[in-house]
Amino acid sequence: MSKVSTTRTARNIAIIGAGFTGSLTALHLLKHARPGDRIYLIERNAQFGRGLAYSTGNPNHLLNVRAGNMSAYADAPDHFVQWLRKLPKATRAMLPEYPGPTTFVPRGLYGSYIQQQLGDELWRGDRGGNLFLVTDEAVAIHREQDGAKRLSVELAVGRRLPVDRVVLATGNLLPGRSKGAYFSNPWDEAATRGLGAEDEVLILGSGLTMVDTIVSLLDRGHSGPIHAVSRRGLLPRLHMAAGVDDLPRPWQFERPLSGASLSGLLREIRSACKEAARRGEDWRIVVDGLRPHTQRLWREMPQAERARFLRHLRPWWDVHRHRSAPRVMARVLEAIQRRQLAIHAGRVEEIVDVERAPSVTVRMRGTDWQRRFEPARIIDCTGLAPDLTKLEQPVIRQLLAEGTARADALNLGVDVAGDGALIDTKGRAS
Repeated sequence: MSKVSTTRTARNIAIIGAGFTGSLTALHLLKHARPGDRIYLIERNAQFGRGLAYSTGNPNHLLNVRAGNMSAYADAPDHFVQWLRKLPKATRAMLPEYPGPTTFVPRGLYGSYIQQQLGDELWRGDRGGNLFLVTDEAVAIHREQDGAKRLSVELAVGRRLPVDRVVLATGNLLPGRSKGAYFSNPWDEAATRGLGAEDEVLILGSGLTMVDTIVSLLDRGHSGPIHAVSRRGLLPRLHMAAGVDDLPRPWQFERPLSGASLSGLLREIRSACKEAARRGEDWRIVVDGLRPHTQRLWREMPQAERARFLRHLRPWWDVHRHRSAPRVMARVLEAIQRRQLAIHAGRVEEIVDVERAPSVTVRMRGTDWQRRFEPARIIDCTGLAPDLTKLEQPVIRQLLAEGTARADALNLGVDVAGDGALIDTKGRAS
C-alpha cells in the first residue's frame, strides 16, 4: 500500500495593515504556519501592532473595555492581565491601581502589549521565521497570469510580493484630509496643538473619540469653550462599578435570539433588561451578553431591517455598547457642569473658510433654527467615512476602480460575504 503524502505547497499570505486587527491576524496565522509559509505583515507606518486606536501616548486615554476582556488569545483570557502584572514597577506606576481583570488600562499600553506579542513570535517563537514585517504602503493587488490563481501585492517602492491570499486590515477610514483649522484625524496630536488656552473648539461627534479629544484638550490646560455636535447629542454611557477581581458576568439569554425582526429583537433585549433589574442586576450585563451574537444577528437581519437599525437605533446602540471608563467620563461631566463643554444635537449644514475664518452652520435638532459657530479649531470625531470614493488608501481605490470590490448596500464599507471574502461588482465572492 502506498503512503498518502501529508506535505503541501508552502503558502504566502499578505496582511495589509498592522494595527490591532492585522497584528492579531498574523499572530493567529503563525499558530498554523508550516515550514516554508510566509506571512507578510505590511504597514506604511513604522509602528507595528498599534494602529490609530493604540498609538496614543496620553496615559489618560483609557481602553473602553476592562483588561480582563482584552486578551489577544481566546484560550488564555487572563493573558493580558498577567502581562500587566509582570511589567516593571515604573511602567505599572501609570496605572491607577494594581492591575486586575476590571482595570481600565491606557490604550498606548495595550498597543505595547500587542507589539510585544509580535516581537515574541519574531525573536523567541518557534514560527518567527514565517513572519516578515514590511514597512511600506500597499498600493495595488494584481492577479498573476500564470494560471495558478496567484496574486501579488504591489508596494509603493515598486516591489511585488507574490502571495496566495490577501487580508485587508486597513482599519478605520478617516473622513478626509485635514485643512486649515479643520482636522479630520482626531488621533493626530496636531489636532489639539497650537491652540490658545481660551480658544473656542468645535468637535464633530459626541462618542468615545470625542471623549478622548476632550481629555487631550484638558490635559493641555485648555480653558476655552468646547462645543460638541452630533445628530442626537448622546454621550457614551458609563461602565458599571466592579471590584478589582470581580469581572461582571454577561447575561445568558434563555432562548436563541433572532435577527429576522428588529422590533422582535428589541423586545427580547428590553425584556431581558427588565428581568435583570428584577434580579437586582444591571442592564449593562444584558448588552454585554449580546456580544457573542451580534455578527450572527446582523447576518440574519434583512436589508430593510439593517437600514432601520442604522437610521433609528445605531446611535443608541453605540452609546450603550461602547461605554466609557468612569475615571475618564468624570472629567467630561465636570467640564459640562462648569459650562466649559456643551453638547448639541443637530446636523452640520455647512463648513466654510477653514483656512482663514472658520464658520460652521448647524441646524439644531427638531427645529428650523440654524446656529453658527466660529471656532478656532474644528476636530472631526465622527469616525468611519461612508464614501469609499474619497478614501486615501490607494489599494482600496484600485480594487474599487477595477471592480474587484464594491461598496456594500448601506455604505458602511466594502461589500463582503459571510466569511469575509470581498464581493466584486458582479456579485461574485473572491
